[in-house]
Amino acid sequence: MDARTYRKIHRWLGLVVGIQLLLWTVGGLFFSLNPIAKVRGETEAPEPQPLEFDAPPASPAAALTELVRLHARAEIQTVALRPHLDAAVYEITFVADGEPHWALANATTGELRSTVDQGEAEVIARQAYALDTPIADVTLVTEAPSGSEYRERPLPAYRISFDDSLGTRLYISVERGVVTARRNDRWRLFDFLWMLHIMDYQSRDNFNTFLLQAVSALGLVTVLSGFVLAGLTSPRLRRLAGR
Repeated sequence: MDARTYRKIHRWLGLVVGIQLLLWTVGGLFFSLNPIAKVRGETEAPEPQPLEFDAPPASPAAALTELVRLHARAEIQTVALRPHLDAAVYEITFVADGEPHWALANATTGELRSTVDQGEAEVIARQAYALDTPIADVTLVTEAPSGSEYRERPLPAYRISFDDSLGTRLYISVERGVVTARRNDRWRLFDFLWMLHIMDYQSRDNFNTFLLQAVSALGLVTVLSGFVLAGLTSPRLRRLAGR
């Protein structure tokens, strides 16, 4: 195969994969310049406070019994003690009808709590946000399609939007009563570039797609064809080959 043929192959490969190579470079530069803690909004999160008790917590046995009564086929997975709205609760993870669920029980009385309402969600969001910024909007999210900023997270959830320059949004699970996602404008840009980077335009999470593998292979062939072309067109190598 002569240099002209290699040049044509290299040119067409460059046209096919050149745009994606540019997107990979732009995305990689953005990823390297933006600390992941800022992207995730972790720099605006306060330091966690230790859990303190005035008296020993009650047993969660009554709450577990009530939970099984309410959900006849509930399979208890875990029971964890944690803070919640300046108090202590048991967070119970269980599976019902094949779906994961959570319930909270008062650690003082051992009784089940109701799910989190909007007012409680706002308090939780303020406790989880270190800056003194007013809340701009509260929305109850009941569905999150593939590719959304709250994908693969517990639903329903309250989206608490803060009136700041970062576009901060905290998602509070109705069942768990905790922040299950931190989002901001920087995260949205990161997520968009990540989608372009891994070439998963639906879920934005799968980096094992055939499209990514195919374009990566074409990129490798483009680089190798460039080396071959450089060798075929090098005057010194051509003189050595002619001896």
